[in-house]
Amino acid sequence: MKENTLNQPTPEQLQRLQRYAERHGRDWKAHLSLDWATGKDVSQPDGHLLRQVRNHLGPTWLSKFQLPAKERT
Repeated sequence: MKENTLNQPTPEQLQRLQRYAERHGRDWKAHLSLDWATGKDVSQPDGHLLRQVRNHLGPTWLSKFQLPAKERT
């Protein structure tokens, strides 16, 4: 994996965060934080990418992060 020096998720990680948010709704960040704290992120679909986000960007980053607005078609 290429090291992320911009303190942003890679496009692949961002896609997985968006999928996670869609599955968990409005409180997705709280769910992800809990999954990270308890190790349950590993059992989530694409859990390895969610763990990469935690390891490289961290919980503090997540609290400030906002998903980009979806493009309207």
